[in-house]
Amino acid sequence: MKGFFASVAREFKLIFRNGISAFMVASPAILAFVFILIFGAVNAQELQLAVDSTVSAAQEEKLLRIADVERFDDTSALEARVRETDTVAGVVMEDGAVRVLVEGNEGESFQQVTGAIVGLTLGTTGELMPYQSEIVAAKGTMAYTVTMISMLLMSLFIGGATVGLSIVDEREGGAIRAVTVSPMRLSGYVATKLFPALLLGLFGVAAAGFIIGKAALVPQYLLLAVCSVLVSGMMTFAIGAFANNQIAAIGVLKLLVPIGMMLPVSAMFVPQQWQFFYYIIPIYWQYRALSAILSESSALGTCC
Repeated sequence: MKGFFASVAREFKLIFRNGISAFMVASPAILAFVFILIFGAVNAQELQLAVDSTVSAAQEEKLLRIADVERFDDTSALEARVRETDTVAGVVMEDGAVRVLVEGNEGESFQQVTGAIVGLTLGTTGELMPYQSEIVAAKGTMAYTVTMISMLLMSLFIGGATVGLSIVDEREGGAIRAVTVSPMRLSGYVATKLFPALLLGLFGVAAAGFIIGKAALVPQYLLLAVCSVLVSGMMTFAIGAFANNQIAAIGVLKLLVPIGMMLPVSAMFVPQQWQFFYYIIPIYWQYRALSAILSESSALGTCC
């Protein structure tokens, strides 16, 4: 066991000694920041509210003192605005009480504070006006869904791809020959590669989940990363087998990563009755698990 952990420590030294590998370790976080820049951050810096026709002009004027307010003609249009990727709360008046509509991924504190502020603002006596917080289920656009799943799939790939580059380093430097004549068994060598790939996959998917505001789903992402360790291993040893140097490894990555991304994501555009053609593709099940997690259905059976 001591030799195993020594090999794992050496693996990480190889990874962080290589600039390309170090960049790949950080790439899930970078991709998550890019995702936020494109689709909007989950948490807004200024309170934003949407109101419908049930809110009077006088009440809207009060709300304008504390927030940016958008007015919509009906509640359905207001709910569609709440479902968008930025953080906007909807305000509807019903029987003299305030109904606050939120998407549900902002956190309990956001719901409570927003409801309390809106209730105090619209109250006529300075006391807290009764309010009710209601979660409006998010329905992201196709581009939003495809981009999020692709980013999370990439986060799962990164661990295996990064360790694959270290195998290429060993081949290029001749260290792989020393491994072949050492007492280490093949199973031990495979384990010393899969374990770092797993750790990097856990780090990557957790970082991406926290940055995009899906912290509540991170435990499920981590479970998926654990269940996907053999898929990451396929990426690891495919790069190590087909590349003799770093330049060749980049070429292999340019081939494997687009294929690995396009195959599962293409299933989104295929009717359900024809998706059995994808069943032999391991990465397809990662896509299915991510879809189940994002739709808040049970993904345990899908990913494991």
